Amino acid sequence: MTSCSSARSLPPPSRLPSSAASSSPGASRASPPPPTGAPAPTAEAAVHARKPAAPYPCHVPTEVLVIRHAETYGNIEGRFCGHSETDLTPRGIAQARALGLRLRGQQFDAAASSDLSRAILTARHALEHHPAPLDPLPDPRLREMHYGEWEGLPASDIAKTQADLLREFFTGRRHAAPGGESVQQLRERTAAALRDLVDRYQGGRLVVVSHGNAIAALLAELLGMPLERTWAFAVANTSVTRLTFGRSGRVTLAAFNDTAHLEGVELP
Repeated sequence: MTSCSSARSLPPPSRLPSSAASSSPGASRASPPPPTGAPAPTAEAAVHARKPAAPYPCHVPTEVLVIRHAETYGNIEGRFCGHSETDLTPRGIAQARALGLRLRGQQFDAAASSDLSRAILTARHALEHHPAPLDPLPDPRLREMHYGEWEGLPASDIAKTQADLLREFFTGRRHAAPGGESVQQLRERTAAALRDLVDRYQGGRLVVVSHGNAIAALLAELLGMPLERTWAFAVANTSVTRLTFGRSGRVTLAAFNDTAHLEGVELP
């Protein structure tokens, strides 16, 4: 088990590759940032997948399963891990494996995930029974929010010295942690990542694995919700949210925060 370290966290969005720049608490070690001078992620590089065997009819909507990563040590410690790395707990691994069993036999055309290990490992477990090998390619635009000065800290510690700021953040009156990414930046980068994927695989079925606050921001942006309502969503570990995208650009929330795969499963 490792703890979230703000000193070793990944760089804030302004230092990510241009297309990746511009909540969940989590415990961790840090992973290296994208290589200096690496090309910005593109729609072509944002997913590792098989292209559909034949074009889909124009009336077929694109279906996207948006999944939050499994439980981490940072989650149970109540930390703001943000861009820092964190390990899945034994319970989290069991959750991800249960999700894989739920998706067994389903066919997907593409998969993408945040480039943080908790999302990548969850995606791999989710797809381990896929009919053909399908590995998620990491996309840094799907990372969790960057929490600035709060990175790596437990919310309980922040509440001792910055209780008013913390309250304003969670009630939507403050749109960024001190020195961190803004809610609007988070909304825009996550939505851009998903739209790029949908544009490439129109009419397909896609899997995307991200983070709690990132998914809340993504949904708020796609559904046109006001900025102050961004945190209206509570997203559970390994929950499945299903979106459909029509060719006209219409986005439909078909299912939200579905954790049926965890019912009756004995978790550590």
